[in-house]
Amino acid sequence: MKLRTRREFLAESSGALLLATARLQAQPVSSLTGGEPDWDEIARSFSISRDCLSLNSAGASSLPRPVLASIEALIREAEELPSWNLFRYGPRLEPVRQDLARMFGCDAEEVAVVRNATEALQTVLLGVPLEKGDEVLTTTLDYYAMLDALEQRRQREGIVVKKARVPVPAHTEDDLLAAFESGITDRTKLILVSHPVNLTGQHFPVARICDMAHARGIEVVVDAAQSFGQFEVTAGSLKCDYMGTSLHKWLLGPKGTGLLYVRRSKIEKVWPLVAAGAGAGRNPDDIRKYETIGTGPMTVLGLAEALKFHSMLGVGRIAARLKYLTRLWVDALQADGRFEFHTSFAPGMSNGLATVHLKGADSFKVFDRLFRQEKILAFNVARRTKEFQGIRASAGLFNTPEEIERFVTAMRRIADEMPRHA
Repeated sequence: MKLRTRREFLAESSGALLLATARLQAQPVSSLTGGEPDWDEIARSFSISRDCLSLNSAGASSLPRPVLASIEALIREAEELPSWNLFRYGPRLEPVRQDLARMFGCDAEEVAVVRNATEALQTVLLGVPLEKGDEVLTTTLDYYAMLDALEQRRQREGIVVKKARVPVPAHTEDDLLAAFESGITDRTKLILVSHPVNLTGQHFPVARICDMAHARGIEVVVDAAQSFGQFEVTAGSLKCDYMGTSLHKWLLGPKGTGLLYVRRSKIEKVWPLVAAGAGAGRNPDDIRKYETIGTGPMTVLGLAEALKFHSMLGVGRIAARLKYLTRLWVDALQADGRFEFHTSFAPGMSNGLATVHLKGADSFKVFDRLFRQEKILAFNVARRTKEFQGIRASAGLFNTPEEIERFVTAMRRIADEMPRHA
């Protein structure tokens, strides 16, 4: 039997992928929970290993094969003449910037392509002018790297960092809005809010928080690492001043890519993390000043193929599929009284990730059992918070309903066998 070459394999898989995508595009979004043969074809287009079941797309997603092929070609191109190619790909990034801006519904001159959400958000948190005694308001649930940035600034500059404690889970937007309103004083200058929170998938009413803040002259920076690409989110729907996100999660882009949005009128005042002045050819009001980091990877250009793949499916179909896969395991474990959830499933309060806790169990032990014995990788939220324990599961487009059932079976088996306290 003649073995197929890699080129032939990719050509065949791309053709099958295009056919599956075309059939899905012909269906109403509301019907996209089924269509398993087509979704199976989508799942097979990813590079993920099936040796271990990955349910941590909120951390990083596997790449679709067309995106991986693009990245491999870019790496080879860079190595052919590195001292030339690595420093001259800037113009090729401009169409990517345009497409990202179109997706977020903003001006392309408000979008910087950076390395991840941490870099994007810390650019704002460390770069917005603040004085000693000025207050930044956030929550205890926000991502640790952003809280670390604020703590550093507190120690170095004497700003005040206030962390609101919010209900877990919260069942109404009013509860979440009230948590921010109660923390505001006349010294509050900046609010950091997640959309949604990485620990639980809890959605926050970002637009309402922005309206409330702006009425008081307060700026808002949004951590959209768990929303951009997973479901539709735009500058108009958020109403924020700044936004940061990773592009290697839900957009299915190369590892080490992210997006920073800065409202155009605010670019000049926000300092970049790495100095980028006249020597780098950057004006203070040029969004590209946030991209000047020295030698960077050409693989960022793989975003072009990722955007193409993502757009081909459509964000509405992606959101519907991820929510469907999530509800499969959530509904099954909700029916089992041994489990409790830290995610609200009220309309509009969550999407494609959720956090569950086996009552009376140590989530470190549950995580270890899942990974080492069941060969399932999820995320132990107790690594990041002392407020609650649980396992966060976040399916990707490479997952199948059969794999979700495997997770449910494993969790039930752990509940049967693991000692628990009352």
